[in-house]
Amino acid sequence: MSPGDLRVQYEELRRRWGPVAPVEILPGVAAWLLLDHQAALEVIWNERLFSSDARRWNAVTDGRLAADVPLLAMLGWRPAVSRLDLQEHRRQRQAVTDVLDHIDPRRLRRVVQQQADRLIDHWAPRASADLVADYTRPLAWAVFAHLLGFSPESIPALEALVNAATDTADDARYAEAELLEAVRRLLNARVTTPRADLASWMAHATTLTDVEIAHNLAQILYFGAPGTINWVGNALRLLLSDRHVNASVATGRLTPSDVLDQTLMDDPPVPNIAGRWATQDIMFAGHAIHAGDLLIPCLVAANTDPAIHGSGAVHTRTRAHLAWGTGAHGCPAKDMARLIAEAAMDVALRRLAELRPAIPDSVVATRQSLWCSGPVALPVVFSPTDPEQHTEALHELPAALPVPERTRIAEAAPGEAPKRWGWWNSMTGW
Repeated sequence: MSPGDLRVQYEELRRRWGPVAPVEILPGVAAWLLLDHQAALEVIWNERLFSSDARRWNAVTDGRLAADVPLLAMLGWRPAVSRLDLQEHRRQRQAVTDVLDHIDPRRLRRVVQQQADRLIDHWAPRASADLVADYTRPLAWAVFAHLLGFSPESIPALEALVNAATDTADDARYAEAELLEAVRRLLNARVTTPRADLASWMAHATTLTDVEIAHNLAQILYFGAPGTINWVGNALRLLLSDRHVNASVATGRLTPSDVLDQTLMDDPPVPNIAGRWATQDIMFAGHAIHAGDLLIPCLVAANTDPAIHGSGAVHTRTRAHLAWGTGAHGCPAKDMARLIAEAAMDVALRRLAELRPAIPDSVVATRQSLWCSGPVALPVVFSPTDPEQHTEALHELPAALPVPERTRIAEAAPGEAPKRWGWWNSMTGW
């Protein structure tokens, strides 16, 4: 389904229900879909009336939702920054932000550029590629695995687990448990041997518990790699399919960053924000919302709301989109994500001369779920070029941040018991 098809559906829902529409996200699982930009803002901003804490969900508290429903992998409660409110949210957000601040933007850009060049070196001479399978997917997973501290060999398993959870497959809850177990093993290793990665900094430079760290790192995997794959994929698709955009980039009227912004507006890689829950019975946008009802801000609909999108030229640069969220729950890693996406776009456009689609855009399949939207494949052709030999010149990616100087073990008070993994607590969900 194309972004245009979705806009038609959302317009039909707006005409029938107004800014908030009752929907089923699974058979028998009701929710309110927020179609209006202002309605989405009100729900995102107002923590007092609309909570991020999924333990409020009346479908669960009333026993109407099975404990193993696939949606709980993404909508269920977890002790992570995205699922907390008020002081607990601020405490974790500050810890996560402090750790992300240790990433050197210049080093991170170099990581992305070097991995992107290596990938292109493999297929540049053949003058054709699938920009998803051959570029955006391996690039995003290599960069995020490297940042967190996972080995390249672990990437296929991590990717499979994240896909199962974000696609809300039947084994989503099992995939979530396996992913958390993989993070736990990584953290155990970094407690004794810190390295230049986010896992080490989270373990040694924050006061978060082990379980909190594991869930926050898992959240980066859930949204970081898939979001980057789909964001860059959607931007490249726009560039390939829209002659106006292509010509504007070629003549310098638009930059790759502009194309990325337009994509966030028209075709965001994460179509929906993963839920808010009403804290009390209220009337909202003409509807009776009950305490514990699930509300889902639909970014695709809100970003294309005529009230902000207008009827003029659609390719004017704007950052009025809600792709990063906003307010207290705005994405703490948005600057890092933008840097990665911009570097990926820059390398692709620098290396791939006369880039053009190999198939019509109308037959490009889209991966659609509540939490992911991007091309399944993006076949292209371009002018053949010789490799630049990045593969041979570099054996491993450079570090994007330093090794923590002081360790948690060294700072522990004499006789203090180490943190223990109450791992069963993290898997109960409710």
